[in-house]
Amino acid sequence: MVTGLMFHPFREAPWVVFVSVTLFLLTAAEIAYHVGSASRRKHGDVKLSGHAGGIQGAVLGLLGLLLGFSFAMAIGRHETRRQLVIEEANSIGTTWLRADLLPEIQRGEAKTLLRRYAETRLEAHETLKRDGDPAGILREISDLHTRLWANAVAACRQAPSPLLAPYLTTLNQTIELHASRIAALRNHVPLAVWFLLSVVACCGAWISGYGSGLLGKRFLFDLYVFPILIGVVMATIADIDQPRQGIISVSQEPLLQQLSSMKP
Repeated sequence: MVTGLMFHPFREAPWVVFVSVTLFLLTAAEIAYHVGSASRRKHGDVKLSGHAGGIQGAVLGLLGLLLGFSFAMAIGRHETRRQLVIEEANSIGTTWLRADLLPEIQRGEAKTLLRRYAETRLEAHETLKRDGDPAGILREISDLHTRLWANAVAACRQAPSPLLAPYLTTLNQTIELHASRIAALRNHVPLAVWFLLSVVACCGAWISGYGSGLLGKRFLFDLYVFPILIGVVMATIADIDQPRQGIISVSQEPLLQQLSSMKP
């Protein structure tokens, strides 16, 4: 886990989110069914089921709205991360090409460092995907930033020229994109949204089970299909929201292609 990220129950593996949410909602629906059955036996009146049905419709409508809102937030963050990979690959490639403007001494070192930088960015992604500690990789990336910039400064001092400005611009952009990718990696659907979503989903499962209990019938959708469906949707949102693990991940193909074109 990236240093500085706090534990988050919805940033676990998607199957863990699915199992946890589904069991939680199934339990709530089952308990509510027995409460509703007890209420029906006690009062002997099923007219309350109509009122429960109205509440159920309102709660499920609110739940659908929150699910759509959360899904849109997760997709937006996923798209931002994907776009940053493309921008970083383009920036590294442009910096590589513009390194030809450097004096011969600095040119070779710059290209060697840029190749290593692209490799390190891919290694950082794999480390995070394995849920390993990226501290060592991040230190190496920071060291490469320092060495690349020192190399550019040395080139400017050795042969000052306006032709070096484009190289400095893209190098600076490459360094800044690293910070942008780290920030995007830490940008998730807020915990408060997950909490609200869980509460409303629990209320939906409860009112569904309670309504079934008032009618004295075990409706398959209310007691079983609904909790499983919500578990699948919330697990999918959690999968999209965290790129470190799961089925849906941010492709590093642009960086791979760029690295393959950076021949010594």
